[in-house]
Amino acid sequence: MNEKIRNNGPVVLVSRDISFTFPLSYAYLTGYLKEKGENVRLLFRDKSHGQLVQEIMALNPVLVGFGNLYPELKEISEIIKLLNQAGRKFPIVIGGQMVSPIPEFALSITGAEFGVIGEGEIILYKLVQALRKNENPDDIHGIAVRKGDKVKINPPGEIIMDISELPAIPYELFNEDKWLPIGKWYAGNVPQPHWRMDDRVVNIHGGRGCPFTCNFCYHHGRARYRPMEKMMQEAKEAIERFNANFLYFSDDLVVGTPKRARELIDGIRKLKKPIEYSISARFDILKRMDDTLLQELKDTGCRIMGLGIESGSDRILQNIIGKKYNKETVLTGLQRLKKVGILPTVSIMVGQHSETREDVEQSIELMRQSVRENPNIQYAFTITTPFPGSELYNRIFEEGYLKDDFEFYEKYFSNKFEWNQVVNMSAMSDEEVMQMHQKINRVYKDEVKKALGKRVILLEYLQIAIIKIKNPIIKKIIRIFFRGKFLEKLEKLIDISFEIIIRQMEKIILKARGMV
Repeated sequence: MNEKIRNNGPVVLVSRDISFTFPLSYAYLTGYLKEKGENVRLLFRDKSHGQLVQEIMALNPVLVGFGNLYPELKEISEIIKLLNQAGRKFPIVIGGQMVSPIPEFALSITGAEFGVIGEGEIILYKLVQALRKNENPDDIHGIAVRKGDKVKINPPGEIIMDISELPAIPYELFNEDKWLPIGKWYAGNVPQPHWRMDDRVVNIHGGRGCPFTCNFCYHHGRARYRPMEKMMQEAKEAIERFNANFLYFSDDLVVGTPKRARELIDGIRKLKKPIEYSISARFDILKRMDDTLLQELKDTGCRIMGLGIESGSDRILQNIIGKKYNKETVLTGLQRLKKVGILPTVSIMVGQHSETREDVEQSIELMRQSVRENPNIQYAFTITTPFPGSELYNRIFEEGYLKDDFEFYEKYFSNKFEWNQVVNMSAMSDEEVMQMHQKINRVYKDEVKKALGKRVILLEYLQIAIIKIKNPIIKKIIRIFFRGKFLEKLEKLIDISFEIIIRQMEKIILKARGMV
């Protein structure tokens, strides 16, 4: 490949396919590059790897970037190997949580030339500029550089300290049919009352970093709050552009303090269009919000609050995970949310460090009590996984569970099922961890069924089934017998009929759950 042509090629970033949430990380990376005048192409892993490789090779890029969370590391490695086989002459950079805590391993296992450590906007742009100018990029701060079997780690790079300066989101690069109708995705996949068929959802980013130090989390760092005025301006523009009716504030820093919650309420009230929204918070933050503030959140449209319970054992919560509160704080918080009508989404993990069967039984009891008080709480149950960057990951090696990053990689990607165990750091046997995970799921389903009745549960699963099968099967049948304009009219009529049926079912379900 001609060097000059290669250096004039686009920057190609490759994201996982969009399913039910907007990929803000890629939005800000592409937005920053575009504001700097860069030619950026954003591709998605929504096709076969072979097709994706052909598309990348045809673009003659100056650089190709992959990144995100650890579970994507193996797939990205496989794509890079196919690019190598196709004869690539361009460098590859990887980034995100799958790289920042373990840059040497990530570069070695993928074969990429560069790895971005930490936040990527400024660092990625500097790397692109060096390649454009045929300058040596090996000393750029914030990157790891692989030369053969050796990896050089450079000093920390520059980040956007004032995140009021985050770039505008280039929505034109993202297929809105995939990220805007989140309500339809949930209605067709998860039995729950939180999301509605007609929800058209816009993600709004509230801050970066996290001041808390939970042992399972890899996302620590200095908290930087985004100005509420900027957030609301972005929300206003997106609501108008996409006719949105729901805002999704996905990070804890949106309401990191009661003062921030007050700012959010005031900002929502200034929007011209009535809106509903979802926020993430913590139980210790919720405890600091008085009842008046909670009621105002509800009155301005707060429908959902995402919270992590993690355990019903005070020992696990406080001494192991590092929370500053106990299970009573959790139960009281859930009761307060029920009183004002905000729907909680929560999670509990099984298999924490040193966790016993008795600890899990306390989690089951907390869950059981809360569901009996409010069957509209949406629970998720996970098996503790010590991802790179977390305190738990470091303890794997300190305490001799595994010997290195590669052994963790092999064990993690040998699992065929999402909830298989990778490393057992609990006081239970492997079999006991799986049994207790199955038990908490089973008890949850039983309690919800008792509280709501079989009819509601059946309707929810029937709604999911109808959404999943409605068009493909029926349209295949009618296409055997009909053609032309009549077929088009009939297909439209079928679409309208099913939409009416599904919405009526949704109304019945919400009424049965006591929500209308």
